[in-house]
Amino acid sequence: MTDTATPPAAQSLVRQAIEHLDRNRPGEAEAVLLTVLAGAPDDADALQLLGVIRRHQRRDAEAEELYRRSLAIRPGQPQVHHNLGNLLNAHGRTDEAIAEQSEAVRLRANYLEAWLSLGHAYSEKEMFAEAEKCYRRVLHIRPGHVFAQQSLGAALNSQGKAKEAETLLRQALAASSGDPRQSAALELNLAVALQTQQRHEDALALLDAAQAKAPDMAKADYNRGNVLQRMGRLDEAVASYRLAIARQPLDLSAHRNLNHLLYRLERGDEFLRSYDDAAALHPEIGKLPLAKANFLFLVGEYDKAREAYERAMPLLPGNVTPHDGLGLLFARRGEFAAAIAAHETVVAMEPANVHGWVSFAETLLRAGDAERAAQAAGKAMALAPENQHALAMWGLALRVRDDASDETLNDYENMVQVFELAPPEGYGDMESFNRDLNAYLGRLHTGKREFIDQSLRGGTQTLDDLFGVGHRPVELLRARIDEAIAAYIARLRPDDSHPLLRRRRSGFRYAASWSSRLHDCGYHSNHVHPKGWISSAYYVASPQAIENADEKQGWLKFGEPNFDARLREPIRRSIKPVPGTLVLFPSYMWHGTVPFHDAAPRTTIAFDVVPK
Repeated sequence: MTDTATPPAAQSLVRQAIEHLDRNRPGEAEAVLLTVLAGAPDDADALQLLGVIRRHQRRDAEAEELYRRSLAIRPGQPQVHHNLGNLLNAHGRTDEAIAEQSEAVRLRANYLEAWLSLGHAYSEKEMFAEAEKCYRRVLHIRPGHVFAQQSLGAALNSQGKAKEAETLLRQALAASSGDPRQSAALELNLAVALQTQQRHEDALALLDAAQAKAPDMAKADYNRGNVLQRMGRLDEAVASYRLAIARQPLDLSAHRNLNHLLYRLERGDEFLRSYDDAAALHPEIGKLPLAKANFLFLVGEYDKAREAYERAMPLLPGNVTPHDGLGLLFARRGEFAAAIAAHETVVAMEPANVHGWVSFAETLLRAGDAERAAQAAGKAMALAPENQHALAMWGLALRVRDDASDETLNDYENMVQVFELAPPEGYGDMESFNRDLNAYLGRLHTGKREFIDQSLRGGTQTLDDLFGVGHRPVELLRARIDEAIAAYIARLRPDDSHPLLRRRRSGFRYAASWSSRLHDCGYHSNHVHPKGWISSAYYVASPQAIENADEKQGWLKFGEPNFDARLREPIRRSIKPVPGTLVLFPSYMWHGTVPFHDAAPRTTIAFDVVPK
């Protein structure tokens, strides 16, 4: 549809409507715009302005329709793409929001507000490098923009660039206008940068300073909870998260961290109650039942999860996540027709949704349809060639079909390699080093049980990255690990057709690092590492039970997925967890551990590496 000339009378009325809006008289503006559209139903300006009013009235479905009608008539309206992007992002349709904001800044290169919104949308997708570029563009357009500085500091923190964030935020504080709330927001993000560097007391002091300026700042309570968790003050952390939610019932990050912590503290009577309390205040917000449904799915309460997904669905009509959750849920209950229908809905709604295609592939494998599973995984790989879950599902589909390509993808003998590390500097043997390291790591394992969304079962896992934050014994070990990774990469033969080998670079960086401690009967469920290229297990301490080579208690196993894929030989290789050894392998390779029965714990350090 093309824009047609607007009669002069209609143009005059549109100008009147704009004047009414500028003077905060939306009722008068609405009446004028309805008059315009009665005579000129394809007036692009009147349509988009009425969309603004409908959005203000919280009639978002109508607002979206009006914005889209206006853009169909006149596509080159950056402000309408921006407004539509904000509306979509508010409803959890983040990919669509990114597309709209990207079009807005393409049409108007220095559109500051659209660059900010694009950065926020990328942040919600945890695409922090892209968000950083957006915020830097805002600061190029308007140096000293305080909100962009705050947001850039947060994006840098989320990428592990805490020192860079600290420098930026201290400079911003020094140059700030003295507005108390602006200073408080900068201090809050600076506190996060310090907490990431293990400077917890300094972080708490900054949070105190921020709340002295802005006592009602919910994010300060949320971040105080994060700092207190890392200090092992877990009951205080729970109280801080609760206060953050009391101030801002829709703070989904505070809900998430609170309920993760309640689960780890085994406070089952309180677990997930915060979502119900917030939903009672805001029954129209679909993200609350959706977040609760995801937790319920993880603990295997499928009936309750289904109820919550179905409650979220009409509140989030354009959001594929409830459909995806239902598909995975139905598949686990063996209701494959319903599961496949749900996944078909997901990929029809969002054909470029990589996670949706991966979930579809998993369900098809569970249902015994390896042919269609390979196609679904292939769709995901076409969209995201380095997606480790997609590669894992594709490999499984090949294997079920007896396709020899799986042997090339998952070369268990050559791509899984074991290194015996030399003692770090200052130590004569690995036994004494591991003893000191194990004692040090014990101070970092503060919870009573595992994280609900991790592979570990029957144990604990550390918070945050271990590498590069000042843990001296960990850094001594890291020097030896660096050497082993370099040797592993050097052994890889170049091959542009292979998902692991085509990414071969001499340089690398750590995407994540942590420690796991399994207790009696503990194990790691079979999994892959979605954010890695090369993954790992370094053995700090192992129980005596590992010595039984027949039972292989506590051993690392490769090749077996976390569901029944109808494989004749699920486990393809097993490795004994000997303290002082490091195992490196492709991140897309299925791996887990055999449960063990022993009073002594099994302690590891693990990490993911990506090319640099």
